Amino acid sequence: MGRPATRAPLHSALAREDACKVYTPYHSLPRRAYSRLWPCANLAARMTISKRLQTAASLTKAGQNQLARVGLLALSLAWTVTGSGAAVAVEPPGAYVRPKLGDDELFIDQIFQSHLPTTLEKYALRLAVNPHLGDWQKKDYMRVTTTLRYGLTDNCELSVGSNLYFSHGHGGIRAFDEYGAASLQPGVKINFGQILFTGWETAGGLTYEFPTGHPAPELTDGLRHLRPYVTFSHRLESHPDLRVFVGFRFDAVSHTSLPGEFATNAFHESSTGITGGWVLDRDRLHYTFEASFDTNRLVGHGGEDIYTIRPGLLWEIPARGHKAHIRSNWMIGFAVNSTFGPGGSSLGASFKLRYSSDLKNQFRHHRDTPPPAAVN
Repeated sequence: MGRPATRAPLHSALAREDACKVYTPYHSLPRRAYSRLWPCANLAARMTISKRLQTAASLTKAGQNQLARVGLLALSLAWTVTGSGAAVAVEPPGAYVRPKLGDDELFIDQIFQSHLPTTLEKYALRLAVNPHLGDWQKKDYMRVTTTLRYGLTDNCELSVGSNLYFSHGHGGIRAFDEYGAASLQPGVKINFGQILFTGWETAGGLTYEFPTGHPAPELTDGLRHLRPYVTFSHRLESHPDLRVFVGFRFDAVSHTSLPGEFATNAFHESSTGITGGWVLDRDRLHYTFEASFDTNRLVGHGGEDIYTIRPGLLWEIPARGHKAHIRSNWMIGFAVNSTFGPGGSSLGASFKLRYSSDLKNQFRHHRDTPPPAAVN
């Protein structure tokens, strides 16, 4: 009775495989060598097939893992899309729908004073209230700049603004003894789209500001201002949060009999100007930069120029409590103003607080619906 067959260890098989590799090609050997080579060839073939099977198994497993990842990604995207659609579909009647607020939502005097192209959504109605907190110490009156904007069409908005005022009692006049509207400023803006340059939004507008009643000289400059303007804005493809812009304006001035006060560098006659800069949007934060040049050489009677550089920051204050992820109606603005002109050079900082609200949906949106965001 012969000995039972035993399986050769793996290292022995590998040694035999290496020994087979030193043999010369089959066609150069005598016939007897084929019998010696056959066990080596058989072993090498078996080990090659085994390695290929292991490689194929590993590739198959990797492919399955990759396919699983792609499937999970596609499923998550589909869930997101269908989830968003479901949220819109089941929204209760009369619930608030966030409007397109337009670029003038960023416009705050002494913080960001450039008109950009986009307009308010059609039929939307926005109210903005900006108290001049610095007047508490510098003037006898507190000014409250109030602006009402209305989306006449998808590409046209109308606006009317006024500098309301009242005596605050910390000066020489008792509180609320005097109050009124120091000025009125109607306006219109039309977005023409990309009519001139590809990728550049183009808009034109007009504002007309004039004093009303008989306000105190510290509340007005006593002039009428007709200001047509054209503005261009481009959002970078490589950085979609960054917009660059340039605007041209004309200020046609006419005098009234009312006395007024002027800023350190301000023209008393008609002038033209150009402003360039950028706006960087980071969710609730908006970083701004403006560089402007104004002159009365072209339309006025003088030869004076005014240069202004204004970097700024706008922050939309988050809502409180469990709605902290939602934008509120309050915005804070801060800017540094550096001006050089006929009155000399000046450097100062401005801080503004503004409240804005969507009046059209104020009385009919659902009580659990988030309030409108301050900026689009």
